[in-house]
Amino acid sequence: MNAPRHLTLRERIYEEIVRMIVSGELPSGAPLDEKALTEKLQVSRTPFREALGTLSKEGLIEIRPYRGFFVRSFSRKEIDGLYELRKVLECFAVELAVPHMSNHHIAAFERILGSAVDALRRGDMQDYGKYDREFHEMIAALSDNAALIETLSRLALQIQIGRVIANESHAFAEQAARERDDILAAFRRRDTRGAVALMHTHISDVQQAVLARFGEESVSLQKEGG
Repeated sequence: MNAPRHLTLRERIYEEIVRMIVSGELPSGAPLDEKALTEKLQVSRTPFREALGTLSKEGLIEIRPYRGFFVRSFSRKEIDGLYELRKVLECFAVELAVPHMSNHHIAAFERILGSAVDALRRGDMQDYGKYDREFHEMIAALSDNAALIETLSRLALQIQIGRVIANESHAFAEQAARERDDILAAFRRRDTRGAVALMHTHISDVQQAVLARFGEESVSLQKEGG
């Protein structure tokens, strides 16, 4: 077995800031207090700014000249556009992936979705979200299309934020779990067209759930009451 890769300091800072953004600890539009965050993380400015530079390229942090760093705010139009793009990309991933699916892959999907349901039943939405993400990432990997995988990877953090927002509703999470079961049933049949249609419906439902949570002007990434 390969030894686990040790994260660099910049990578550890990056992952911690991502965690704070996704959890709502760092809300949308908020300035990043460089002094407070470097003290909290016990790091120097150089690796901290390197991590923020990476997050800026990924669309989660805005660098405003002479003003500093801010958590990006998403307009309703931007969120809608993100999900329209996601539908195109993930439905294409399904179309490419289904012909590559073996019984071994189907069993892996079953394990992932079984773990997701277990997490949902015990109310562990963090674990539920993790398995949700793994399900979609495995489909992308099976597409065997490097450009598609790379594009979805670049959008992954923005998609994850939407996933966290949608899954705040336990009822919606249960509906989404049923939709993924339907997609898996299409995988078992190797029904490419049916799986594509079900994925389109699934992402459209997530899109509407996210948009319903926010006002017309801007989308806050902070959890209600958080």
